[in-house]
Amino acid sequence: MHLDAQPLTPDTFAPYGRVIARPERERDAAGPGWRWWAETVLLAGDGRPFGVGYLDLQPGDGRFDWAERHMRTQEAIIATSSELLVYVAAADHPEEPGRLPAMERFTAFRVPPGEGIVMDRGVWHGAPFAVDQPSSAIVLILEGTGRTDVTLVRFDSVEIRA
Repeated sequence: MHLDAQPLTPDTFAPYGRVIARPERERDAAGPGWRWWAETVLLAGDGRPFGVGYLDLQPGDGRFDWAERHMRTQEAIIATSSELLVYVAAADHPEEPGRLPAMERFTAFRVPPGEGIVMDRGVWHGAPFAVDQPSSAIVLILEGTGRTDVTLVRFDSVEIRA
């Protein structure tokens, strides 16, 4: 099986969460060499602080054989230096956290550098892929999520075609 990665737009990613990109609205402030838009996307918390994680990514074969989800936590992934590929599936069956959707329900997206995504609670996902060069990503996630709010499922390998 394979997934064809599609361009990231607010409409195409809406079933999974929100896109992080330069807003189309008027900026909130500006100065020499900078422009600022406040609160472009909000992440809901539960009293825990958000942690900022750093992903160092090397190009690979674009195959994945696992997905995870967080039932109480939103997660943001921001591409820093080059395009990334992310794969996601809808947050179906919250009453059965380990119930993986059919593989046909997964979608892959191209995330341009300087943009990102915020996944809703319960959305299936995995680590992003660097496309054709080493890259990095910033990850925002509530403290302790990896210890207390993660369901991981393994399956037959799936290829993402960029």
